Amino acid sequence: MLNLIKLEIKKYKFNGHWLGVLIANVVIMGLVALMYFDQSSLEEGEAFLSYGDAFFFIDTMVRATFIIYASVLLSKFVIDEYRNKTISLMFTYPINRKKLMASKLVIVFVWTLLAIILSNFALDSALLLLNSQFGLIPDKLVTDTIVTHIMRTLINAMAAAGLSLIPLFFGMWKKSVAGTIVSAVLIVSVFNSSVGNVSLYSFVVIPILLAAIGIIVAYVSIRNVDKVDLV
Repeated sequence: MLNLIKLEIKKYKFNGHWLGVLIANVVIMGLVALMYFDQSSLEEGEAFLSYGDAFFFIDTMVRATFIIYASVLLSKFVIDEYRNKTISLMFTYPINRKKLMASKLVIVFVWTLLAIILSNFALDSALLLLNSQFGLIPDKLVTDTIVTHIMRTLINAMAAAGLSLIPLFFGMWKKSVAGTIVSAVLIVSVFNSSVGNVSLYSFVVIPILLAAIGIIVAYVSIRNVDKVDLV
């Protein structure tokens, strides 16, 4: 499995996707800066009410961005190979089909997990630097806030990485790239919606369940790959 993962990473020149992460972070930081310096907020002397509000906004934006990005990767790694029939050649090799497909999903899962964690760290650090210069957040950063945010980020990242695999199920129906990406957008709309600072991710058990659901759905998507002939 490890060798398959290495081959897939090399095949798709995966390191180039980290540039995409950087670009996404710049865009998200731009949105954070717009909210931070929002004129209506400045009139009241505050952009975010607390660090918790700011961290929540960043985490929500990061998860939404990379769940959708993951659907693009799934389209490229799996759906496009079916559409272009290149998967046929791969399936002629003496390699277990499920392991081959699983290696692709592992790459997407781990990449999404790391992208979310690293992006949260980078954007949170940028926010702290920004606030050290302008001090528009009327709140003191305490250890409890940091620890809670780190734990929540790790759990939420795991959940988002699991959810990022669900679009494959819809994409495999008609080998549709559009179906894969649109389903990701719908998943983000449902699971990233919030009221105030409360969302499904606010409850520890739910993100764990979401991660498990994503992994199960991904398995269902590829369980018959050994039995189904390519069309």
